Amino acid sequence: MATIAPQISERRPSWVRIGIALAIALASDGFSFVFSATVIAEPLVISVDLVTAFAIWIALGQPAILLIALVAEAIPVVGMFPLWTVVVGIIAATGKLPGRGTGTTVASTTRTAPPPTLPPAP
Repeated sequence: MATIAPQISERRPSWVRIGIALAIALASDGFSFVFSATVIAEPLVISVDLVTAFAIWIALGQPAILLIALVAEAIPVVGMFPLWTVVVGIIAATGKLPGRGTGTTVASTTRTAPPPTLPPAP
């Protein structure tokens, strides 16, 4: 019987890269929490979020979920929530980069071809 095994590549970030991204996220979230309450520092907080998004994007290999986090960080009240840390934590907990394939491995998608059908007997 023939087996059908689609080749799905799944990128997993290394623990070193996750640690670097987590350190960047914690520093940025701490800075945002302290300074987001002041209106004067809002442009500074937004620029720190842009630098944070770019640094985590480079550290983790360009996950698309960071764009969503960057848009959410631009909302003033959401900026006080540790969103960068949550996003990096999700990537670390799942071991996958969202938006990079379906998340299935080759072993879990291996199937056998259906048996050939015979015509009905007369």
